[in-house]
Amino acid sequence: MRNRCLAITVFVVVVALLSCCAFAQRVPTIKWKHLSTANGDLEVPNAGDQQTAALVLDVDKDGINDFVITERTKAPSVVWYRKLTDGWKRYVLDAGPLKIEAGSACLDIDSDGDLDVVFGGDSASNRVWWWENPYPNYDPGKPWKRREIKNFGATKHHDLMFGDFDGDGQAELVFWNQGGQKLYLAEIPENPRETQPWDCHVIYSYSSDSEMQQRQTRPYPGFKSINEHEGLAKADIDGDGRIDIVGGGRWFKHIEGTTFIPNIIDAGYAFSRSAAAQLIKGDRPEVVLVVGDGWAPLVMYQWKEAEGQWRKGTGTWVGKILIDEIDCGHSLDIVDFDRDGNLDIWVAEMRLGGKNPDCKNMILLGDGKGSFETMLISQGIANHESKIADLDGDGDLDILGKPYGWKVPRLDIWINEDGK
Repeated sequence: MRNRCLAITVFVVVVALLSCCAFAQRVPTIKWKHLSTANGDLEVPNAGDQQTAALVLDVDKDGINDFVITERTKAPSVVWYRKLTDGWKRYVLDAGPLKIEAGSACLDIDSDGDLDVVFGGDSASNRVWWWENPYPNYDPGKPWKRREIKNFGATKHHDLMFGDFDGDGQAELVFWNQGGQKLYLAEIPENPRETQPWDCHVIYSYSSDSEMQQRQTRPYPGFKSINEHEGLAKADIDGDGRIDIVGGGRWFKHIEGTTFIPNIIDAGYAFSRSAAAQLIKGDRPEVVLVVGDGWAPLVMYQWKEAEGQWRKGTGTWVGKILIDEIDCGHSLDIVDFDRDGNLDIWVAEMRLGGKNPDCKNMILLGDGKGSFETMLISQGIANHESKIADLDGDGDLDILGKPYGWKVPRLDIWINEDGK
């Protein structure tokens, strides 16, 4: 009996050790180089105490990403950081004060071969703007030309993105207008430099009368409106070869013209950040939702086809909680961070109002089957509308960290030095 118990104990220990070894092999050890304006590694972006949006793009067409930062309380409202061999140089993109909300997009709007940028107005503005890239004539103190996409109706435009959503071979701009409780699709005009505003079509509206009980682990902040929708992502959800719109706990399928049909993923998670991609191989892409402002779980939704031949092609979105509580996870993306062919989830938390001293910046490494292991990048440094992208041109993914109101103005960059 004693020998049998000993054998069982040895077996359990061996299994535990093997599990630990498997975990260690699964989660890579990454060497990060942390740069911060707090240490003088970068020039401080803007004055003011509300940094709202961040955008990563190759502004000057040198093959390496640059980035843009906005601020809504003081001038300059928009600056961009040009990547040089020894760091980044700050340029003023818009010198005046401007009420810019979180969310950003970029595209070659005027078809001149370089990327232009788009930001939307906050709750004090009914505007959405685009700025013309002056490539190759850059001057650190000379602002870019700003034009209006929307200059009517209600205020607040939290989240924007470009894509060919109506299948006409041309990109459109999609953006939320929370003040008007609408989702807009804007067609790029034939002569965008001469046309203000663009043709903007309402493709979805929602009511503020009531809402389904929202996913939450603690009550939302008081600024959240009833039934407020946020978040935008894009993916071919139903496999018909067309890119669909994901946001507000729904996905939107194009029918014809400017008609889109909303399909519910989770009506209890309309006020959320959105990401969509093939996290589980086979079938439809998965959707990931997380609270941007508030406290709620990180949830992955998998589409499960309904049983029965006559119900073929219909299904249910089944949610799987990946992390029980996220505190203001305003930064979210799906990437193949470890380049193993399986997609991973990056999520980072804010320090809203200076709280959440243990805020996390982390990557959930996926196995392509719906399971994840967590890799912690940093803790205690706030991230709001931060970005994960290759910032130094070496082919791996770095992180541009931007707070909202914590110790601002501030920037943090984590350079991935794996293999260097």
